[in-house]
Amino acid sequence: MNFTPLFAIFFIIATGFFAKKVGIVEQKHSIPFVDFVLCFAMPALIFDKIYHVNVDASLINTILIGFASTAISAALAFVIGKVFKFTKITTVSMVMLSLFGNTLFVGMPVIQGFFGDAMVNEVIFYDQIATGIPLSILGPLILSFAAPEKVSLFQNTMKILKFPPFIALIMGLVLKEVPLPDFIFAPLRMFEGSVTPVALFAIGVGLNFSSITSSYKGVSVVLLCKMILPAIVFFIILKVSGIQMSKTWVVGLFQCAMPTSALASAMVIKAGLDSSLAISSVAIGVLFSFITLPVIYFVFA
Repeated sequence: MNFTPLFAIFFIIATGFFAKKVGIVEQKHSIPFVDFVLCFAMPALIFDKIYHVNVDASLINTILIGFASTAISAALAFVIGKVFKFTKITTVSMVMLSLFGNTLFVGMPVIQGFFGDAMVNEVIFYDQIATGIPLSILGPLILSFAAPEKVSLFQNTMKILKFPPFIALIMGLVLKEVPLPDFIFAPLRMFEGSVTPVALFAIGVGLNFSSITSSYKGVSVVLLCKMILPAIVFFIILKVSGIQMSKTWVVGLFQCAMPTSALASAMVIKAGLDSSLAISSVAIGVLFSFITLPVIYFVFA
């Protein structure tokens, strides 16, 4: 097994965390890094990859089964919350954090490292269809069940419609059949090269482990229902359906087992729910992925 991609991810995240600890940057400085990725580098990457991706029935089915697997696991997080009498705020937070994964900032470098650049297009399409769009629609709806203030579905939908990565997705799909000269993609690909290192460095700067002791039970549920159960459910669905495991299906299995989405965590915090759980789930999830993803690769790839 090639551990180079995981080591590279760990090293860049650790560099960001170290830079914060020694005072080179502060935790709030992760915001400009993320803004650069979301407003410039990521739209360039998404437009390029969506424009060139080959969308077929196998890819669509992979995304649907991947999302269904995480949805089933998130429903189990809700059941666990009820059975073990977690508070309503914590239970809803666990569902939110179990449903949406970091399928881009962590998913892309992992898939790229294990399977090569040829699968990056599929990773981008999976992220937008199974994470980006559902997060904007279902996220506010889920949070509204426990938020102290009303979460506006309309306002969140308008935000996603103005979100640069979403605009790039739509442009890539609309212009897909329009021949574009290669020189247009040259500057876009220069931006693309910065997505992974800058995003991972920002994750490292933003990591915070101080709230783990107060939320370890909820974090354990999120890790189980976001990073372990979805892969098992995904595999069971394939077996029951008689589908042969190809590289596209393995990528889908990897994607549904990615750690919690940082954006979902931010939405939980902004809605006034369990912020300690949200922060800890992202921090521990990233570290836990260095165990779960190699196991998944060893078993299925």
